[in-house]
Parts: sequence; C-alpha cells; structure tokens
Amino acid sequence: MELYPYQQKSVEFLKIKGTAMVGHEVGLGKTLIALSVLANAKKENRPHKTLVLCPAILKLQWKSEQEKFFPEFKSVVITGNAEERARLWLARADIYIANYELLQRDFNFAGGTVWDYVICDEATRISNPRTKTYKILSKLKSVNRLAMTGTPLNNRVQDIYGIINWLKPGYLGNYYAFLNRYCVKNYWGSVVGYVNLEELRKRIRPLITRKTKEEVLPELPDKIISEVPFELSEEERMLYDKITKELLFEIEQADISKVENPITIQATITKMLRLRQLTGSMELLGEKNKSSKLDVLKELLPMALEGEKKAIIFTFFSKMADILERELAVYKPLKITGSVNHREDIIEEFNNNASRQILLMTSAGQYGLNIQIASVVIHYDNEWSIAKMEQREGRAHRINQKNNVLVYHLIARKTMDEYIKKVLYKKQKLANQLLGEQIGVKEIKEILTYGIQ
Repeated sequence: MELYPYQQKSVEFLKIKGTAMVGHEVGLGKTLIALSVLANAKKENRPHKTLVLCPAILKLQWKSEQEKFFPEFKSVVITGNAEERARLWLARADIYIANYELLQRDFNFAGGTVWDYVICDEATRISNPRTKTYKILSKLKSVNRLAMTGTPLNNRVQDIYGIINWLKPGYLGNYYAFLNRYCVKNYWGSVVGYVNLEELRKRIRPLITRKTKEEVLPELPDKIISEVPFELSEEERMLYDKITKELLFEIEQADISKVENPITIQATITKMLRLRQLTGSMELLGEKNKSSKLDVLKELLPMALEGEKKAIIFTFFSKMADILERELAVYKPLKITGSVNHREDIIEEFNNNASRQILLMTSAGQYGLNIQIASVVIHYDNEWSIAKMEQREGRAHRINQKNNVLVYHLIARKTMDEYIKKVLYKKQKLANQLLGEQIGVKEIKEILTYGIQ
C-alpha cells in the first residue's frame, strides 16, 4: 500500500511524537495513517498491542481496512453479550476494536492492560472532560495515544480541551483555567466569544498533524470510496436465513426439467429481491419498522456531511426512498424517483437551499441529472452492475465538480449486499446475465448460499 505524500509525512510525525492528534479532514485517510504507524512499530519489533475506540458504526470498517492493507495484524472486534465480549477481550490479537459505549461495561478487561497504543477515532466524542466516558477513558494505561478527528474544534474552542488533555494530561492546565484564558463569558456564564486564539494555536501545534482537502487536492483521486460494513440484527439475520433456505428448498423441489427453464430462473431471481429488501428495512417486507442499515446511515450522516456538505443517497427501491424521506426528515430531504415530475425544480431547490442537505434518488430517476453541489454519494443498496453504479456516482462526479467526491457503500455482512459488491463485480459476465441473459441454477445457488449460517 503506497501512501500519499501528506499521509507519509503524517506517519513520520506520529512516529516521532508517539502521542498526537490526526486532524485531517474527512476522506483523507486517517485510519490508514494510524494503521501505518502500527505497521511501522511491528516492523521495528516494537510492542504493538493496540486498543481502538470508535463509534459502533466504524468497528467493522476498521477491521476491513486492517485486513485489506495490513493482513499481518490479527484484530478482534469486541461485540456481543457480556460472555462473548469477555472471550474476545481475552483472545490473542494485535488490535482490539471497541465502541466507546463498551468501555464502561468492559473496563475490567480494557483497564487491566498497559496498551502500547490507545486510538480514539472520531475524537469529538471525548471533547467534554466532564462525561463518564471521558473519565473512564482517562484511566486507561497506555504508552502512546492517538486522537483522530476531521473537526478538531467542531465550531467551539472549548472542544479542543478534552482531546488535548486526554493526549497530554495537564498540558493546557485545568478546564476552568482554560475557559478563563481563551473564552469570553456573559453574565450567566455562557461562552459568547474567544480570545488569545493565536497563543492557543501555537500551544497545540506541536501535537497536531492536520491537512485540509484544499491543501492536498493535487495528491487525491477524484473519488474517495469507502465501505461501511455492519452486521444485521439477530432478528434480521434469522429472517434473512429463513427466506434463503426457502428459496433453496424451492429450487431443490422443482421438477428437474423445469429447473433450468428461463421462466423458473427469472421467477427465482425476482424472489431474491426480498433478500435485498430485507437488508434495507424489514418494513419493505411488511414487517416491523426496523432496519440496522438505516441505523448505520443515521450514524454515518453527521460525519459524512461535516463542513456543510450535501449528499445524494441512492436506493433501488422507491418505497425505501419513501422510508428514508420519513426517517431523515431532520435533513429536509428532497426526493427524485421514476414517478416524480418537475425534476429540474427539485434540483434547483437542492442546489440553492442550504437547509436541504440530502437528495434521495432511485435508479429510475438518476439519468441525465447534473448535481455538482453534492460531494457525497451514499449507496444505500447496490445495483447489479458496475456501469449502473457509475451512472449513480456520475450525478455528482462530473465536469465542474469542484470537490473530491466521497462515495460510501453500506454493506450488510454475509448478505447479497456483500456478494454484489465483493463477488459479483469481479464476475461482471454474471452481472450482465442477471440483467438480461439466462443464468443457471448453479450461479443462483452460489448467490443464495453466500454467507448463509
């Protein structure tokens, strides 16, 4: 894995400092930088037992990037009930990945180790030194500490205090002295302004490596693609496996003379849509309003839209677009599907109204539209073919786009989501067959049995 020059400089900075903050903007590869630091330590035969703390949504993404770029490491994701988590904490590994919420419950495991590195991803979670999470985090024993955030200040100077104080306890004095030195308060004690900011900037500069997209634009690709893997809930998994087994049973019980019949094949492919619907929301199957993918999307959006960005969210199903419109109402979404008229008016509203942060779109509504105001594309579900996925991304990633486009794929593990993204695209001939030509039962079974428990 070759790093971009700014990433390599950050790795060298962190090797020297040991404890510091990676404050690069979203999409500039902070995870890869941190993993590279750990890989260098391993090459130099230095200890490398690491604890990564991050939002729950990012746990599998950390493991995915580690396995892709640094397979020499063994990592475990801390998840499950208390008994399962205890087993995972006690497993032999180089990197232990847990979400912040688990720290209080499992401190008897995490707190019993002297970590070579503790890494806090999305470190704005620890900006408030008065929270329980911050206080228990401060009790962890470690040789080095890394904080990672694309928004170190998050619009409030006081937010930097907690992160820096966790990195270097006492470096900025106590919290109240910090507020008095750098914040202006009104009669009621609320912060209404800031002073001495140049002094503060010089004070924290030795602990931070930060780059904005504008600074490194020539080094970056036009599209920065990320996968966001997650697990289905137990209820969703049970229903997914049930539907899969029913489809396999139907194939096994069919008259052998009809199994390879194009009508039978097409009927089975149509039924397989139920599996794709299930990974989007149980509501699409007439079940309860429950969706792990939607929960992941809601957790992703505040991070993806940092800096007043706008996003296009694509889904294959028009009913899913309706659900997203309802569930994401806080972002005042607009929607374009095959049945929507006056698309130009919708695009104009999206382009010119800052409060409209999201445009929901189905594949039927994607063609011929230029939406350069959006610099984030989220595939809620995937199309069968790479060409159609590129058509989606082409709404934002085109001439006159002034920003790099961040592309996110939401991937339910061990489902058709993962099959389509990781397997089907490597077999583009099969993808083309699914779109028109006949395929055989062998290929259908391969799809259905992918990830089945």
